[in-house]
Amino acid sequence: MSKASLVFIAVLFLLLESCGPDNKELMTLSRDLMNQGDFAAALPLLDRIIKRDSKNQLAYNMRGITKLELGQTDNAIHDFDVCIVLDGNDYRSFYNRGNAYYQIERFSLAIRDYDEALRLQPKEVDIYINRGNALVQMEKYSEAIFDYDFAVRLNAGNYLTHFNLARTYYLMDSLDLAKRSFENCVDVYPAYAPGYYFLGMIALEKDELEASCILFQKASDLGYEQAKEVRKLYCE
Repeated sequence: MSKASLVFIAVLFLLLESCGPDNKELMTLSRDLMNQGDFAAALPLLDRIIKRDSKNQLAYNMRGITKLELGQTDNAIHDFDVCIVLDGNDYRSFYNRGNAYYQIERFSLAIRDYDEALRLQPKEVDIYINRGNALVQMEKYSEAIFDYDFAVRLNAGNYLTHFNLARTYYLMDSLDLAKRSFENCVDVYPAYAPGYYFLGMIALEKDELEASCILFQKASDLGYEQAKEVRKLYCE
């Protein structure tokens, strides 16, 4: 290829780059793709934005989330690190980095970031839930219960918060408290099969066989395979 041809291609590339969508349009398109779950398509657009603007904190945050969804956890953590350098007052950067650490089972680091996120945004329900999940992984059940209970107070309509709270009580063998929270879970979301399964397990542990079989049947009808197996074992 001649030197003139190479120059022409370089000029053409620059023209295409300058005539293409601006960063605002690319951000909107990237966000739409992420909302649709198409993270692989969003990633090169975010790369392009950051190449143009190396201090675009929001683009780094979005790219970190995208990489996290694509299983590129170490690279995601790096992007969240950059986010925090660019703006140390954005709780989302700490929260998202905490989620990345959680994925690779570095729970102490995850909790540290959730702590910082809550310092910046003390009423964000998801942070309490995720910090509670990390504390459960570390078998710090009492601390996890505090987080789940506070999350329930902030938003009593989240069935998973009730479930996580109930599951933690169950791990602590506090069956009455677990039962109450599992009941709250299925009250909020009556089609949530695991809630009925664990209510069945509690009934079974209390020697309430008839009640447990009804609950296992309910979970089975909702497609919960584990409940089907337990029902065969104890109820048939």
